[in-house]
Amino acid sequence: MPAHSGWRTRAPRIVGAMLRATAVVAGYGALSLGCSSQGQTVSVLIPRLDGNREVSFDIASCPHYPQSTEMDRVCVVDSNGKTYPEDGTLWTLPADPPYAVFYQFKPGYTPVIQDLDTTSDDPSIGVFAAPYVFPNGRQSTSSHCCAEDSPANRIRAFMSLTQSGGLLVVVTAAQPAGDQIAVILGYGRLFESRINPCTLPDQAFCQQAKNSGFAVRFYVGAGGSQPPPSDAGPPPTGACLLEYNDALVSAGADPCCYRQGGSNNCHAITQCNDLSGAGCCLVYGTENTAGGGRCCLYESGELGDDPGECQLLLAAP
Repeated sequence: MPAHSGWRTRAPRIVGAMLRATAVVAGYGALSLGCSSQGQTVSVLIPRLDGNREVSFDIASCPHYPQSTEMDRVCVVDSNGKTYPEDGTLWTLPADPPYAVFYQFKPGYTPVIQDLDTTSDDPSIGVFAAPYVFPNGRQSTSSHCCAEDSPANRIRAFMSLTQSGGLLVVVTAAQPAGDQIAVILGYGRLFESRINPCTLPDQAFCQQAKNSGFAVRFYVGAGGSQPPPSDAGPPPTGACLLEYNDALVSAGADPCCYRQGGSNNCHAITQCNDLSGAGCCLVYGTENTAGGGRCCLYESGELGDDPGECQLLLAAP
């Protein structure tokens, strides 16, 4: 099984940090799989004093994770619904929560619900935060390196399996700017019910699971050495820029209401319905938007994902 991000040279020490962790991590919140026009859209529900705001991202915007036995896609998701590829880059996310990591498992590798645990002394999913910075974006070889190196760095998180066979891990509480967040999957615990006896597609994976795992780390507010993914450039003529939630249009109708080079007709639909899912978005910005950042216009008039891009697109004639 190939080495995974964060585990290549430090697996024994990371596993040790997890095993000796004693802090209790409370799980809370809710997740849902929305019924939207964007295919499979995983929605994160964020508790707020003024009610729940739904931040969503399209699974298709989460890049494939190459050369992995068990993972199909892995990405980090920020409070705007923007996804960042898990490719070894130490991304810096906006300081505002939530901060999330999404794992789409390959067929046959989805863990079972009883093995999901963020609260015990030996969790299958350990979430940590601390102000450690890797010089020049590289992992330190010093004795003090990473957020998961101390059980005192455990933070609250919650998780859910999605209907698509994915795992979503979410931190909803704001962390200090510059903190490194590490989300550590310990495969011995995550697949505990499926490795003895082995019910996974690969017997070798079962044999190695107790000594392997998957680490994703990123920064919030500051501290990372890399900027977000660069602007993808202008979309081609005819590309769909904005489209309705397809639950709000007639069956079989084209939901696209604004194409590059054409007119913007995106203001006719004004309310959600019982088919459009919780926290319904009326109009979506597609992956063809200028930065690929997407956007979402809620029924309340609030903008999600990339508000600046959404305002520019919706203001277009």
